[in-house]
Amino acid sequence: MKVMIGRVGSVASLITFLGAVACAQPTKEEFLTKIIIKSLSSWHYSPPKLDDAFSKKVYTLHLKRMDPQKRFLLQDDVDSLSHFETDIDNELNQGTATFFDASYTLLRRRIAEAEAVTAALLQGPIDLSVEDSLPLDPEKQPYAKSKDELRQRWLRTLKYQVLTHVQDAKETKEKDKEKDKGKDDPKEKPKSGEKPKSVKLTPATPEQEKDAKAYVARSTKRLFERMLKEDRLERVSAYLNEVGNAYDPHTEYFKPEAKEDFDLSMTGTLEGIGAVLREEDGYIKVVSIVPGSASWRQKELKAEDKILKVAQGSDEPVDLVEASVNEAVRLIRGRKGTEVRLTVQKPSGHIQVISIVRDVVVVEETYAKSAVMSPNANKRKFGYINLPAFYHDFNNSKGRTASSDVMDELEKLKAENGEGIVLDLRNNGGGALDDAVKMAGLFFKSGPVVQIKDQKGNVTVLNDQDTDITYDGPLVVMTNTFSASASEIVAAALQDYGRAVILGTDTSFGKGTVQSMLDLDAYLPPAFSSMRPMGSLKLTIQKFYRINGGTTQYKGVVPDLLIPDGYSNLEVGEKNLEYPLPWDTVSSLSYPKWTRQHLDMGALRKREQARLKSDPVARQLAELAEKMQKQRERQWVSVQKNKYVLEQESARKETEKYEALQKENVNISVLALGHAKPPADSLEGEKEKKWHEQLGRDFYLREAVNVLADMTPKGAGATPGQASN
Repeated sequence: MKVMIGRVGSVASLITFLGAVACAQPTKEEFLTKIIIKSLSSWHYSPPKLDDAFSKKVYTLHLKRMDPQKRFLLQDDVDSLSHFETDIDNELNQGTATFFDASYTLLRRRIAEAEAVTAALLQGPIDLSVEDSLPLDPEKQPYAKSKDELRQRWLRTLKYQVLTHVQDAKETKEKDKEKDKGKDDPKEKPKSGEKPKSVKLTPATPEQEKDAKAYVARSTKRLFERMLKEDRLERVSAYLNEVGNAYDPHTEYFKPEAKEDFDLSMTGTLEGIGAVLREEDGYIKVVSIVPGSASWRQKELKAEDKILKVAQGSDEPVDLVEASVNEAVRLIRGRKGTEVRLTVQKPSGHIQVISIVRDVVVVEETYAKSAVMSPNANKRKFGYINLPAFYHDFNNSKGRTASSDVMDELEKLKAENGEGIVLDLRNNGGGALDDAVKMAGLFFKSGPVVQIKDQKGNVTVLNDQDTDITYDGPLVVMTNTFSASASEIVAAALQDYGRAVILGTDTSFGKGTVQSMLDLDAYLPPAFSSMRPMGSLKLTIQKFYRINGGTTQYKGVVPDLLIPDGYSNLEVGEKNLEYPLPWDTVSSLSYPKWTRQHLDMGALRKREQARLKSDPVARQLAELAEKMQKQRERQWVSVQKNKYVLEQESARKETEKYEALQKENVNISVLALGHAKPPADSLEGEKEKKWHEQLGRDFYLREAVNVLADMTPKGAGATPGQASN
């Protein structure tokens, strides 16, 4: 969650500070560094002391990010920079950048050397029949001790790129065939949303190797041109961002152009694919999918996918390894109706080409919607509400809000006389805090929902003021690893009150902080106008705490009932980011526990475990999740063409099996609300039909229905694999 920071109070001290800085006549770079450090020290929620420990944090982050794949620097280079490890704090206070200058100069020299090495390697033969492999986690390998060792690393990298391009080319050719289907015969045209058949991998032919090698030569040349073209300001901005990240993962510096990109990404109307991205270990990784976006509707691109390449339709792809997020966004963004093709690496290691037609976010798709679910084995009815985000139109007092929409859906479901309701917060990354508080209050009479602590230790309690209870029946809340912020506040409050059973595939994300966007230009007196534009600083200013006293930060919300899935063992969530703020507590509040229904978690857990143990779909999902975890734990990927094909085929099969299992018919009938059924032959009717079909194949939703059945008197003794009669 983000808010705008108030300027009253600390402005006077900041202006006094600026006056002192002006006497020294600093450069813009020095001035920018000092004002960022001053702002962070003044307003960050938990500013660390600028000492040797902090210096080591920045040093470690900078080394990791300047050469994440460890393909440029030698161990001797790192040793030559080591004496700066405890000096960076002093430099930041002074506004100087000796460490940055030394590392930047060294890196540029090594990039130029690597350019010459790769050019020579690509001019000679690259033998893909030789047994060799590339490490999958560069962090676990040491820096090269010699230039010859670096050369071998580049050779393995080039082999891998040749092999992946052969695969890309085959998939691209297949997608072009699919695209051309139906031009002559409309009956052959693929159905909307139909996924193209997977291309069976075969070892590269000499001709394919030749074409792929030529592509890799062009791609590598572009990589070095891009890296050497990057100016000092770009690198300085990245360095200041590293300084911010040493405070916490959500504190960042945005140079002026980057702030514009950030603003565009937050409007929800950007024409593109609708994916939030970040840089990690030299790769562009998908953080989340924007509800209502092209990617959200297409459903192939997922959080935690690594984007290796991007192509405009069937044009030649551009390699994104070592690219910045800003560059990736510029390449992926485009006009509505145009096609972009992403080469992605799934968490299993499977490499796949995903075709997405760019579009604006369809806002209606983000709104809460409901349905009636009925297990096929009986006539019992249960309600279901899906909430993709906590939306709130702050520019329109009569605009739609998540809390009021959920209240409306609850009233509709009550009219259906169902026996319980599932509130689905999976993949919901949060949004408006006010709506989180109001929404939690729909399920109990009144009381505290969340505590907010600021930098000075002041704790504010946000209460549900409405004494009405919109719904008082059995309730299951679904979460997963990607449920964050406002979702965690609602789930935590309902769990603490004993009001709902939280059913999840893992602990939630664990983002329990509030950020503010600080426009640095707004704090500059007229005497400093020549320094504009300064950019912006996003910094953490508050922290959320549950009503039981524990923060949602770091640990997230642990489900009452846990159903493992293929993402359960991924390194996802706040605790896996660099330098996250810790879990801690404040005083617990006094609040009335829900007494209208006793939740026997021990009994519910026992029944759920029995179902999972005996259900064939659950067993297969667990087995495949375990296999996918082993795939992710591999240390090396083969760059010998026959073994590469075998590894990729194995990863592809496991990924496709897992996805297919999640789409199995799991014996749930999903129906439109009786009084709100759109005409079947209308666009809305077709969209609703598709949505119902998806819900009917959702194994995890079936388990939520089973738990609801267990919670109601008729539900005792539910048989594994279906809800009780």
